[in-house]
Amino acid sequence: MKRNPKTKVVLGDNQPVMRCRAIRRRKMGKNIESNAWGIGATLVPQEKLDMDDMAATTHERCTVKQADVKAAWESLQVIIATALANGQRVELGQLGTLSIDVSAKKLKEPGERLRASDLKRGSVILKPGPLLQAQLNRVKYVIDNDYKEPTDATLLDEALYNYFAVEKKEGINMKHFASLSGYGITRARQLMKEYVAQGVMEYVPLSRGYYRPTEGNFGR
Repeated sequence: MKRNPKTKVVLGDNQPVMRCRAIRRRKMGKNIESNAWGIGATLVPQEKLDMDDMAATTHERCTVKQADVKAAWESLQVIIATALANGQRVELGQLGTLSIDVSAKKLKEPGERLRASDLKRGSVILKPGPLLQAQLNRVKYVIDNDYKEPTDATLLDEALYNYFAVEKKEGINMKHFASLSGYGITRARQLMKEYVAQGVMEYVPLSRGYYRPTEGNFGR
């Protein structure tokens, strides 16, 4: 009996394609004169695959109902998140294995004991399984030189839509809005003032600095 029998990997007919684009990266040398711009690459954003999409595709491939797939996946999310938070490795079949990597700040002196406060929040690591590795090995890379980055205003509008429509938040305070926009509190106040002037956001009366979208905006 084989202890580790080779798993049969079933791949799709279509070759996976990754659209990429060039980006400029700063090469930081020890001397200011040696600093120069270098060329790097990044993926072009694609339409995300959400739970509804996965449930619909699964329903097309087998007899399981779409609602049953979503219900099962919602339970699996809780199970996986709980296991990872408890330090367990989670094997996802041919997709791979999820685990948590924990790091700590460097100790200052020899013999110093590690404390819980020295630990940093763990990061999630995915070790590719045979299916994912096989798909990555057959990827076709395509350069998209026509892609244009969305403006800051577009990105912020998308972030606000996700915050209110997807996450179902009722309101947002200025500190959170500043974090969401990526600006300091002064610039964030100016942006919110512009949103209010445009009529897409409004101040919540009798609140502690909360704002909310007006009807018909950001998924409301």
